[in-house]
Parts: sequence; C-alpha cells; structure tokens
Amino acid sequence: MKYAITGPRGAILNIVDEEPTDALHYNEISDADAATVQASSDRFFIVDGALLTQQEFRAAKQQERYEAQISEFGTDMDGAKTFVRDHFASKRYDFEVGGIDVDGLAVRTDRFTVERIYQARFLAKEDAAFTTDWKLGDGTFLTIDATAIIGISDAVTAHLKEVFTKEKTANASVDAATTLAQLQAITW
Repeated sequence: MKYAITGPRGAILNIVDEEPTDALHYNEISDADAATVQASSDRFFIVDGALLTQQEFRAAKQQERYEAQISEFGTDMDGAKTFVRDHFASKRYDFEVGGIDVDGLAVRTDRFTVERIYQARFLAKEDAAFTTDWKLGDGTFLTIDATAIIGISDAVTAHLKEVFTKEKTANASVDAATTLAQLQAITW
C-alpha cells in the first residue's frame, strides 16, 4: 500500500511509501493505482476514494454543476426542460465534432472535415484507383485509397447517427420527466 499526497480538491501531488503524517491531505492508494499514476504524464485525482483521470474529474464536476443548475429552477419544469434540452444539444455537438478513432487513425469530425470526407468518398466511389493525402486528427499525413476513405466515411456516418440518436433519446426522457429529480437522472 502506498499513499497519495493530494491537494484540497483531490489532485495527486506525490506518491509516497509511508503514511505522510505531516501532509494536510492524503489517501491510501493501491500499488497498482500508484504505478498507473507514476507511469503516466496525465494528472490524476482521488475523489471519495476513487482514482480519476483529469477528464473523469472534470466530467464529475460538470455533472455536479449541471445537477445544481437544474435544482435552481424550483417548480419551473418548462424552464428546466428547456435548460436540459439545451444541455444535451451542446453535449451532442461536442461529441459530434470531437473526432473518432477509425482503425487506429485519429479522424476529425468537425463539420468542415466531414464535408471533405464525404466529397472524397464521392470521388472514391467514382474511381477505385482514387488516392489522396489526408491530414489526420493528430496532425500526421497519410495517403489513403478509395477503400480507406469509404471506410472512414462509413465510420463518420455511424458516429453522427449515434450522437443524434443519443440526443433524441435524451429529449424523449426530458419530455417524459415530471420532476426535477427525473431530469437530473437523465444521462448521456
């Protein structure tokens, strides 16, 4: 067993072998979790005994703020529902344009790039020998052929379908909600 010295919000500052009796904030941490933290350049947090990545920590804090904002609507269900629908529209957009991984390739899914992918797909369907140089989401260049661009296009289409379906499902749950607690329980 090791110990994680943390800041007041749970950010891990250091890992030590012996209990740090002089540290203001610290938690026990398993050897496996300590190895994960020490082997990574990412930032980690311990919240309620759970090891969280910085992304997981931010998501948890955003969820807390979101639930608190819903509570502020009191008895105004119409206002709360509008707020929640807007929240899920924003969340869908973030996922929509956030990029995807296609067979190990980082593919951007911003609207401009998606348009270019579909244009390249059209050309690839017209010419089986089609190739093009393509800049991936991680900034590297790759020469891709017709088969690859069609595969990327299909993956992008599936991604877009999924995020819009998730928003539609969330909105159906919003429509069915009759209490603020039900609105707060709706997840992405």
